[in-house]
Amino acid sequence: MSVSAGVGIAGRWDAARVVRDGGIIAGVVALVLLLPPLVYGLLVWRQFDFVDPSGYIPHEEARQVLAGGDLLGFLGTPLLSMNMTSGALLANMYSLTFGQSILTIALGVAIALNLVAHLDLRRVCRVTGLHGTTAAAGSGLLATVAASSTSIMGCCGSGVAGGVLTLAGIGAGTASDIAGWSTPVQMLFIAGFGLNWHRLRGKLASAGAG
Repeated sequence: MSVSAGVGIAGRWDAARVVRDGGIIAGVVALVLLLPPLVYGLLVWRQFDFVDPSGYIPHEEARQVLAGGDLLGFLGTPLLSMNMTSGALLANMYSLTFGQSILTIALGVAIALNLVAHLDLRRVCRVTGLHGTTAAAGSGLLATVAASSTSIMGCCGSGVAGGVLTLAGIGAGTASDIAGWSTPVQMLFIAGFGLNWHRLRGKLASAGAG
């Protein structure tokens, strides 16, 4: 086989890996972003026997917070707000804030990079620990669902935070506490996946050198 042919095959192989890795990352990020509203919608349907979502993008609120220079306030500003039971007495609200969207995307990318690293390692050596990574990924997804901004609001504006957990059968007070701790747990999972990815890349480099 000629050198030029070998270069051509290597170029196609690298392109195939880029497409594969990009597809995995995009797919996992999409799953992590879609999972909280899908789970919340399913729980709303189970509780109220119907789902009629309506949503809007509160861009004016974000613009006002940015104009005031409040960065922390901006991270808590909704990027998207949805009412899962439009027209009902109780409004089952789901909101995706700017801060939560950043954490969710970061978690999805971290999980996907670990999956890609495991796939690469399987090509060169025997890999163990995939079940642990899968379990950690599932726990991270649960933390994402719990940390999502969901609430149940009555006609007079009073509401219950942690709506997704409340509909799952957890008490309102406990659900609110869990929802408050879920964001720090998400951050820990992102850091853990980042460290594990660095470890896997080190093993891959050692296997390639050997």
